[in-house]
Amino acid sequence: MTYTFDLTDYSDTSASVAQSALRGLGGVDSVDVDRVAETISVNSTTLSYGEILNAIRQAGVPAK
Repeated sequence: MTYTFDLTDYSDTSASVAQSALRGLGGVDSVDVDRVAETISVNSTTLSYGEILNAIRQAGVPAK
């Protein structure tokens, strides 16, 4: 399933931090950042929306 999150205080740095944290998380198949929409999309067959959102926030990146 693919989940899309709004990066509420978007910067290239915060997007990169979130992307790196998610790529290191088991169960994430792909991570894509859309700079124009200020979102990050995550494809995972094993993790829930909440688990992924929690991982983004634990990396210090505000998201919803």
